[in-house]
Amino acid sequence: MAKTADRISRRYSSPIREEQAQLTRGRILEAAAGLFVERGYRAVTMEDIAAQAGVAPQTVYATFGTKLAVAQKIIWTSFETEGIPDLLVQARGSGELSDLLDVGAHVARRLNERFAVIAQFMRESGDPALLAEYQKIEHLRFEQIEREAGPALRGSRRLRRDLKPHDALTTVWALTGTDLYYQLVIRRRWTPSRYELWLRDMLRLTLLSPAVKK
Repeated sequence: MAKTADRISRRYSSPIREEQAQLTRGRILEAAAGLFVERGYRAVTMEDIAAQAGVAPQTVYATFGTKLAVAQKIIWTSFETEGIPDLLVQARGSGELSDLLDVGAHVARRLNERFAVIAQFMRESGDPALLAEYQKIEHLRFEQIEREAGPALRGSRRLRRDLKPHDALTTVWALTGTDLYYQLVIRRRWTPSRYELWLRDMLRLTLLSPAVKK
């Protein structure tokens, strides 16, 4: 009976320990992200992160190993936004290029709300590994736009006749990036919703033939 009770206890305590570990990781990442944005990547130490998160430095080292690993985890988890795949499927199903552009503006807003300030500290870090990570993200972002919007842009009669599909993809990539969001929302204090409406209009104006603009 004692052995059975011990097995049951271990079975239930394991999920609890994992939940506590997840909460601790979340606190560390949140603390680190705030410090990186506020002070810059180079100025922050693992001890600073531990103090801000309210944990022992050993916990930060045991969980992530290095400051670069902390930063990389922050970067990639910032893209974990629910509902975006469903929005893209819905937009593709409509068959309207304008609908796909509108969804693109909304997706850009939601991603940039989480990632724009992180991208800024990456660019300003001076760390070769983080700069390389930023370039990788920008490359992957273009590939994602090409997968989602490329077929619609190449097959639509609604694209401006003087605009090649590849140039249209490059335009979407440039307009939806973190730079413009950071300048407009962080620097000029636009609301994210104002940014989204502006981006939607800019995408339509830049890419769609005047005869089909809504």
